[in-house]
Amino acid sequence: MRWDALFADMEAQLAAARESVQESEVSERLRTDFAGMELAGRLHSQAGRLLKVDLGLPGSFEGVLTHVGRGWIVLESGGRSSVLALDHAVFIAGMDRFSAAGAPAARLGLASALRGLSRDRAAVRVYPAGQQAAAALDGSVDRVGKDFFELTLIPRGEPRRQGNVRGVYVLPLQSVAAICSVL
Repeated sequence: MRWDALFADMEAQLAAARESVQESEVSERLRTDFAGMELAGRLHSQAGRLLKVDLGLPGSFEGVLTHVGRGWIVLESGGRSSVLALDHAVFIAGMDRFSAAGAPAARLGLASALRGLSRDRAAVRVYPAGQQAAAALDGSVDRVGKDFFELTLIPRGEPRRQGNVRGVYVLPLQSVAAICSVL
């Protein structure tokens, strides 16, 4: 009888050791997989969540994540859309701990998003990176190049008419932190 108890105890210890090794291997595999994940992939799993993105001096933007592009995201809040450049994000709050394995690669860059705004002649407010929110520019996106766009300056609330145009600025895409629709 004593031998049976001894062998049962040894088998239980061996099974526990095997389980511990397997848990360790799974944990290491998860760490390795996560280490190879890019921010866009992590954000894909957060679609539909309420996020807060701090862009430094331009301020924080909050809304429901609706789109993830290559280097940019769209947050929707109260009928307003905000396109945020991830290169200027200081932090993102509101994400859960889950990640989508094999998330689709974001193909559309910021220029593609701006081309849609240009086509619609939508009124926008552009927040330059590294500038206070008070430095935001109001207008509409006219033309979009590979790494820049042209913004026709129009006073906020005014329609886009020749007499309302206050100038045209050319902005490098890398200099823009956020572009928000104007209600």
